[in-house]
Amino acid sequence: PDVSLKQLNVRDQQALISTLTDWRVQPNGTEGYRTAEVTLGGVDTNELSSRTMEARKVPGLYFIGEVMDVTGWLGGYNFQWAWSSAWACAQDLIAAKSS
Repeated sequence: PDVSLKQLNVRDQQALISTLTDWRVQPNGTEGYRTAEVTLGGVDTNELSSRTMEARKVPGLYFIGEVMDVTGWLGGYNFQWAWSSAWACAQDLIAAKSS
């Protein structure tokens, strides 16, 4: 019906919220790695130092490249992220070894 949100009762508000937030996307398959362009990692970047890629909660544990929750457009951006995050990590490891 054509009503404003403030006119909905609590039950209808909850139903609307559920409709908007409880849906799931269920992929029905892939073409496999043969045609894959990028994979998306799962390590939350908020849990890492953006300067070194070191885990905030576990010193000495680093994550780089596509194991992190980062992805880019096609055209080399994901390669660049892999190289750049590896470089940042390596710089920290070199500095730690030197000290």
